[in-house]
Amino acid sequence: MTTATESKVRPTLGDFTVEPLGVHYPDYFGGYGVACDREYTDCAYGIGDTEAAALEDCMEQMAQSCPIDFDASVEQRIHEDFGRTDDCVTALDEAGCTALDDYPDKKCPECGNDISDVTFGMDCAECGKEFDYPDRMPYWHVGIKWNIREEQRIQRIQNLPNVQPLRYESYEPVDPFHCHAGLRPWGYAHRADGSASYGDFKDDDWPESAEAYLSTIWDDSTITGDLYFYVPYASGSDYSGSTVEAANAKCIEDTFGENEWVHTVYGGHNTFAVAIGLTGLLTCDDDVFDELCEAIEGLGDYPVIDEDALSELEAEKTDEAWESWVRDDFIRALEKEHDGCIDFSWPDDPELRSFFYECAEKADTYWYCEGYGPDMYIDVDDVVKEADFDDYGKWAARYEVSWNDYGERREVYYDKDEANERVTTLRASGHIGAFYTVIEPEANDTE
Repeated sequence: MTTATESKVRPTLGDFTVEPLGVHYPDYFGGYGVACDREYTDCAYGIGDTEAAALEDCMEQMAQSCPIDFDASVEQRIHEDFGRTDDCVTALDEAGCTALDDYPDKKCPECGNDISDVTFGMDCAECGKEFDYPDRMPYWHVGIKWNIREEQRIQRIQNLPNVQPLRYESYEPVDPFHCHAGLRPWGYAHRADGSASYGDFKDDDWPESAEAYLSTIWDDSTITGDLYFYVPYASGSDYSGSTVEAANAKCIEDTFGENEWVHTVYGGHNTFAVAIGLTGLLTCDDDVFDELCEAIEGLGDYPVIDEDALSELEAEKTDEAWESWVRDDFIRALEKEHDGCIDFSWPDDPELRSFFYECAEKADTYWYCEGYGPDMYIDVDDVVKEADFDDYGKWAARYEVSWNDYGERREVYYDKDEANERVTTLRASGHIGAFYTVIEPEANDTE
């Protein structure tokens, strides 16, 4: 199954600053740039007769030069950052320019009429002479510096430790409509949807920029473009990885799995991994992006996302190992110590397991993961060496031999044959009433 992106993805505005640059004459304006400001990558400035007009012109310049979707929400962000703009005070007013600057005697040069009240753009009331605007007009200037959020993100993603870009190519059946239409029943899917096969991800290269990458993401899901990467230290199988990788994969899935761009990867021999879709990561909420990147960046220093999650998984795998093979191996090894001559009736699991751990502690032997899969192991033979029969003999069947020899005498045997032989010997020596009694082990004692 494939899924298409609903619309072409466009970059979004990241961090920005709006700066009032004051009133300047064009030939004296010193310019505006980001050469010494590493926080921002692009800039624009606008001019206007008022500060409000300069801001609008600046946003117009920005919209024309910036690849982002310059919608109403972007305008609102910019206005909120700048604050209230003045649309009344002109640049001429701010610069202190008047129509009388060239006529200090306040007389019209044509008719001598008083022009004390004349401003730029007005005519002499007597002769109609126009008092035009001066050749050098000052303007309000406003500048904006910004960066593209996705450009900042893709740089951080590319710097994540042990991350390799991947493309997805799955040869799978297309939808039934196409089959009935007589088209090919099989085709390549270039976008992962939910769980995905490990073998369908192929190595690729990082794009030159986020803008270059997003420009390849189209509605048609048969067009290549989307990239992915595996979360490092979060993959393995029955023969690779360890509990560390399995715990990391579970942490990522539990924390971010609700996002459609987080894909559970499967494969033969219980192969597991987590693939992250680059498109989704570039466009997700800021807190989600930061949290995921911080988790992966932390793996570069210490390859465990959550110690508690690791301990919980190892406890779970330890339980599985105990139930599947360790308990039986421990019992067989103990019985083998006595050549199978003693009948044991082993206790319920909690009691036997508690005894096992006591012996393991005395033997300084502990559970471990070999690293060839996420299973847990322990050296049972080393544990058995520290098992004292005085402690586990209570779970063995006993044979109490009794006879009368100037008073009642008793002997305890754990081997039935030895007890039977002792009774035979006693009877042959004149103790006709010799016999043995079977004493069930404590595990079966109902008293």
